[in-house]
Amino acid sequence: MMGGVALAIAALVAVLPRRSSDVTTGRPASAADGSSSQPRSAGPAPAPANRFGGRRREEFLGSAACGPCHQAQSDAYSGSHHQRALAPPSPETRAHLDGTQFKSTLGGSTKFSLRDGAPVVNTPVPGGMTATLPIAYVSGVWPLEQYVVATERGKLQALGVAWDSRVPEADGAKWFHAYGARGIAPDDTLFFTAPAQNWNHVCADCHSTLVERRYDPAADSFDTRWAELSVGCEACHGPGREHVRAARAGNPAAAVAALAVQLKKPPEPWTPSATGSPTPRTQDGIEVEVCAPCHSRRTPIREGFVAGDPFLDAFVPDLLRTARYHADGQVEGEVYEWGSFLQSRMYQAGVTCSDCHDPHSGKPYAAGNALCGRCHEPARFDVAAHSHHPGPSAPLCVDCHMPPATFMQIDERRDHSIRIPRPDHSLKFGTPNACNGCHDKESASWALDWVSQWSPALQARAHFVDALGADRQGALDAPDTLQRLASDAAAPSIARATALERLGNYASDKTLRALRSALGHSDPLIVYGAVQGVAELPLQQRPPLLLPVLEHEIRAVRVAVGRALAGVAAQQLPARARAALERAFVEVEQSFGVSASWAETHVERSVFELARGRLTEAKHALETALRLQPCHVEAYLNLADLQRQRGDEAAAERALRAALECNPQFAAAHHALGLWQVRRGQPKAALASLQRAVELAPADARFSYVLAVALAGRGERDEAIRVLERAIEHHPSDVGALRALTGYLSEAGQRERALETRRKLDKLLGE
Repeated sequence: MMGGVALAIAALVAVLPRRSSDVTTGRPASAADGSSSQPRSAGPAPAPANRFGGRRREEFLGSAACGPCHQAQSDAYSGSHHQRALAPPSPETRAHLDGTQFKSTLGGSTKFSLRDGAPVVNTPVPGGMTATLPIAYVSGVWPLEQYVVATERGKLQALGVAWDSRVPEADGAKWFHAYGARGIAPDDTLFFTAPAQNWNHVCADCHSTLVERRYDPAADSFDTRWAELSVGCEACHGPGREHVRAARAGNPAAAVAALAVQLKKPPEPWTPSATGSPTPRTQDGIEVEVCAPCHSRRTPIREGFVAGDPFLDAFVPDLLRTARYHADGQVEGEVYEWGSFLQSRMYQAGVTCSDCHDPHSGKPYAAGNALCGRCHEPARFDVAAHSHHPGPSAPLCVDCHMPPATFMQIDERRDHSIRIPRPDHSLKFGTPNACNGCHDKESASWALDWVSQWSPALQARAHFVDALGADRQGALDAPDTLQRLASDAAAPSIARATALERLGNYASDKTLRALRSALGHSDPLIVYGAVQGVAELPLQQRPPLLLPVLEHEIRAVRVAVGRALAGVAAQQLPARARAALERAFVEVEQSFGVSASWAETHVERSVFELARGRLTEAKHALETALRLQPCHVEAYLNLADLQRQRGDEAAAERALRAALECNPQFAAAHHALGLWQVRRGQPKAALASLQRAVELAPADARFSYVLAVALAGRGERDEAIRVLERAIEHHPSDVGALRALTGYLSEAGQRERALETRRKLDKLLGE
C-alpha cells in the first residue's frame, strides 16, 4: 500500500534556502573621498565613468562639491554617521591598534596592530590556520567601530571583533565580539570569512554612494566600485553634476529641477488640534522612500539604486514575518526602521523622518521629551497625569512608546512603530510590552491591571495583531481576520500586505476574491503582498489572478509575478501575455545576478529554473551553489529533485546522502530521503526516514501529513490519526492535516469526531 504515498507525494519538493541574517555594521566611521582613500590592498575603488543604473558615474561629483553653496548643511553633515559610514582607519582608530589581543572561546585570539605603519589584524581563519590581513576600512563611530578587512579576490569582510567606542565610564574603550563573549567559530556560517559577512554584497549599498558590486561568479571575485566612499550628499539627493552646472550658470530654478530628489521648502508648521497633538496632514512618502533602501530589511533586485527611484523598483522588502517582527509588528530581529515606521500612527498622520531628525547631521532636533514636545503639547503629555510615573525618575516618552532593542551587544536602537503599550496583546499573543520591559519582575497581567485603570478603552482599540497573531497561532478564524485586515483601509499598508501574503495558505473562493481585489490596489506594497499570497496557491489558480499585473509599473511586483508563474505553460498564454512573461523572467534572472555571490541565490535560481523545466540551467545553478558553499544542504536536496526529474534515481540518492552527511539533523533531508525510498519500493526504510523527519521537526505539519499517509498505506490507520492529531496541536489551521484526519476518522467509523474535524475545516475555508 505504500504505492499510495508514491502517487500522492512522490515528487521531492524543491527547497528554498534560508537566508543568513544580514551582517550588521554598526554606526558609521571617518569621511573620505573614494578616489583618494582607497587602500591599494583592498581592491574596490571608485570606478571610471561608466553606464550604470541609468546614471553615469561621472554625474556624481562627491560631497565636497556641495559645501561652497550649502555651507550650513555641509557643516552639519561633517562628522555625521552618514559621512562616517565607511572610512580608512583614522589616527584615533590607529591608536587602538597597539597589539592588544582579544580572546574568545570559539573564535580564538585576535590581535590588532600596525605593520610598517599599516593597520593589520592577525586572526584565526577556517582550516585551523591564522592569517594577517590588512584593515581596509572602519565602519561605525559610536557606539562601536567595526573593521573591514581585505581578503582574496577583491572581497571585503566585516570582522566580528569590534571596538567599543563608548567612554570607559560606560564600560567602553575595549575590544568585544559582536556575537557575544564566546565569539564565532571559523566553521560557523556567521564567521567573518563567510558570505554572510561579505561587505561587498551585504553592507556596501548602505555605507557608500552608487555602489556597483561587479561580482564574477565564475571566479568568485569582486571588483566593486562606488561614486563616493561614504554616504554622501548625492546618496540622498541624486547625482549633482547638472545641479552644480546650473547653479554656477546662475539658474537656481534649473539647479533645483536637476536634482533627482528636489530640495523642498520647509513644511508648513503643524496645525494644533483639540487633542494636544497636531492635525494630521498628507504623507508625501518621498522622503521616506529616500531613506527606505538603507533603513529597511530588504533584498536588492536591481543594481544602481539612485535617490528618487521608487523603493520597490530596486528592492523587495521583508514584510512582518516571524523572526523579523513579533505578531504585533514590534521588532524581533534586526529590521532597522522603515518597516516599523510604516506601522506607526505618526506615519499615517504625515510625519516624515526629518520631522524628528536633522537630515544632514542625522541627530534628533532636541533631547529627551523636548523632541516629542515639538508636536505634542508638553502641558498635556509631558506630565505625570499622562505617564502615570511621577517624579524625576519617570520614564521618557520614548521609553514607553519606542522601547529599545540591543544589537551587536551594545548598539541600542529604538522601535520606530511608536506604539502604546498593550499588555493585553502580551497575554493573548505573547508579544512584548514596554511596561514589562521595565517592570520585568512583574507579569503581563499585573501590567494590564494598571493600564486598564489608566485607559479603560484601550483594549477595545482594534489592532492588526488580532489577524496576524491569530494566523501565527493557527486559529480557525485566521482566514476571516486576515481578509478583514487586508481590506481595512485604515490599517498600515505593510500589515495589509503581510495579511495578503499569509492568505495564500488558505485557498478558498473568499481568499481568491480578496487577493484579486488587492491586486488592483494603487499601493504597490499591497499589490506585492497579494502577489506573494497568490504564489502560495496551486499553480493552476495563479495565471488568471497574476496575468493582469504582469506588466505592473513596479519591478518588485513584476519579479514576484515572474517567479510565481515560472511553472506555467507559456505556450498556452495569449501572445502579449507570453511576451510580458518572458520579460518578467528576464527581470527575475537579473535579480538573481545582483546577489550572485550567495549560494542561497543560486539555490533559489534552481527552483525557478526547475519550475520552467530548464534542467540544464538548474543543474548549473546548483553546481555554482555547491562550489560557493560545498556543504549547502538545500542545494543537495534540490539537486536530488533535479536528478529525479532526469530519471537518475541513483544520482538523486547520492545527493540526499550528501545532504545528510553535511547535516544529519536536517529534517527536510530525512523527509526527502523517505520520499526517495517510497519511489524505490523500500517501505520499511521510508517509514523510518519519514518518522525521523517528524521527530526532528514536530511543528512542521507537512512532514507529519506525509508520515500519516505512509502509515495509513501500511494499514496503521490509528497511528496515522495520532500523528495528524499531534500535528494539528502545533498547527490547528493546517488544511492538509485536517482534510486527511477527516478522511481517516470517517474510515475508522468515528463519525462524530470526523464531523467535528470537518466543521473545523469548513470554518477554515469559509465553506
